[in-house]
Amino acid sequence: MNYTRSDFPESFLFGLSASEPGAETQTKGFDSFRFPIHWHEVLPRGRGQPDGVGVARVERLVETVLERGMRPCAVLDATLVPSELADLGGWRNRDTADWYADFSELVTTKIGDRLFSTVSKVSAEIATKQDSRSLARTLHHRLLANGRANRAMRSLGMSNLGVEIDLQEPGHATLLSAIFSGSYPQDFRASLSAHLPTGWEQDFSTIATPVDWLGTTVHEPRDLKSLTPLIAAETLDTAIYVSVLAESESDLVNHVDAILSSSASMPISGLFVQAENQEVLEALQAALTSTELPAPWVKPTGTVHDHWNLIADVGGTNTRLGISINGTLTELHKYPTGTLEDLREALVGVREKVGTAPHAVVAAGAGPVHNGTIHLTNANLMLSEVELARATGAERTFVINDFTAAAWSVADISDADVAVLQGANTPPAGTRLVVGPGTGLGVGALLYSEGRYHTVSGEGGHMGLSPRHRGEVDVFDAARHIAPDCFFDNSLALEAEMFLSGTGLPILYQAVGVVEGQVNSQVKSAKDILQTAQDGTDACAVKAARIFTEHLGAIMGDLAVALIPVGGVFLVGGVAEKNRWLFGQDFLDAFNAGGRFKKIRRSMNLYISEQKEFGIVGANNFCKNALVQN
Repeated sequence: MNYTRSDFPESFLFGLSASEPGAETQTKGFDSFRFPIHWHEVLPRGRGQPDGVGVARVERLVETVLERGMRPCAVLDATLVPSELADLGGWRNRDTADWYADFSELVTTKIGDRLFSTVSKVSAEIATKQDSRSLARTLHHRLLANGRANRAMRSLGMSNLGVEIDLQEPGHATLLSAIFSGSYPQDFRASLSAHLPTGWEQDFSTIATPVDWLGTTVHEPRDLKSLTPLIAAETLDTAIYVSVLAESESDLVNHVDAILSSSASMPISGLFVQAENQEVLEALQAALTSTELPAPWVKPTGTVHDHWNLIADVGGTNTRLGISINGTLTELHKYPTGTLEDLREALVGVREKVGTAPHAVVAAGAGPVHNGTIHLTNANLMLSEVELARATGAERTFVINDFTAAAWSVADISDADVAVLQGANTPPAGTRLVVGPGTGLGVGALLYSEGRYHTVSGEGGHMGLSPRHRGEVDVFDAARHIAPDCFFDNSLALEAEMFLSGTGLPILYQAVGVVEGQVNSQVKSAKDILQTAQDGTDACAVKAARIFTEHLGAIMGDLAVALIPVGGVFLVGGVAEKNRWLFGQDFLDAFNAGGRFKKIRRSMNLYISEQKEFGIVGANNFCKNALVQN
């Protein structure tokens, strides 16, 4: 072989590909060592706990490569899907894409700090012998897995990430088009688009996630010509690393000839050689050592770090954004709740501060969730999982109701976080009910089953509220003229939130004023009503506060009977925190007044939560649980 390093660009890298055990000891002249990490060897079940022996083998290999002065270059290989996942449909199952991303995360956390590069090997060959539906879904999910793995590794701080495609495999043009052009070729769409999973077009935001370089497996020198259309279309401008199998010295020379002739039109930056015999290896080593070696190895930019999640509690007035690492909230940022653009800017700001995309985003807001979207009840703002992903780059996004978050806030609550109104000093394990009179009236619950909590979402604040005493009939009747849309048909039952919240208390106060003959009484805020009720300077406010207290206690008692929350009933939110005087004996009497079930109601554990920022605490607890479940 007559070539030397001086025939190649200064930064051109030469690597040796693993061909047999011990190949990593053949270091003379090589810059890098390329080796596969097989999914089924590290995670025999495809998910769950890794195989300690398999992981240890990979770690020893990396250390040997480093000791020999070479750059470790890992190839994530899923050619063989772990058998347990194959039984679940293999690549036909969309969940396999997530499990593959989890595999890439495991590799990153174990050896990512010692790797020069990582490449995900994407193959179309696995799909070629299947029926049309299986072929389309297998190929699509394999591409989706590559994009998700790329994002997962970047979220941990990894850089120098690539994708590898065999240029002789049928379908390689489809793979290249999908990743680098962000679409399937016309012939593929014409024949197979009907068999792709629902919503496949939206997956291209992940499939076309940018990579730092392209790895190409070349069998014949002419294979490189298949990249020409992409380069001509200016959709492929990343570095290219070529991998070849050289069975003889002449075979190696032919490959090198093709690479050098293509370098003028293609950004080829390196060559990995799998030498089939000692003759080939010695010929290449002689060429590489005939001139001075390149600069010493420099680690890629970025460092591997723990995952972080972005937690948001979007209220009518303020939005709180928290950074969660290993389940612990480490930072909290507060912003005025404004437009969607304001929220997007805040999300991007936190992401840029950390420097990588979050692993997951959870956003809690007031309102019912439909198809991953909330139209916030008390703000002109829409939260959507799609928009959260677009703004942050997170692979997993969750939009939840604010009282789903409130319920999760008491999942790990201790005696230090509560004021006891009735029952045990320490909240016991068991189903838990949360009620929060704030701007609105929120209700949430955690069901306890098989040692863990499961969330229940609902709109309990819009249950019916009716007079408890004859003297209240006129108050409810007067309220019909103030908020007619909130009553249940022509009855005296109205939405509970219309009396039992910061928004509803002024309605209740105005209705009391009408009954007391104060038709033109001054409109007061909930804060002023409660203040004048507490100091006794406004008789209407005193009466409104009593009705508020008794009805809130009664409806909480009713909800408690429905759920039997052994783990406790919890009051949360600003009204409970700032107006403890409301929750005295009158409140307890109303809570416990249950006819034949009075004894059961009196046995309930009843608390006021004293947690600060309970909304974002709960959203973080939800996030931890959701990621375990997924």
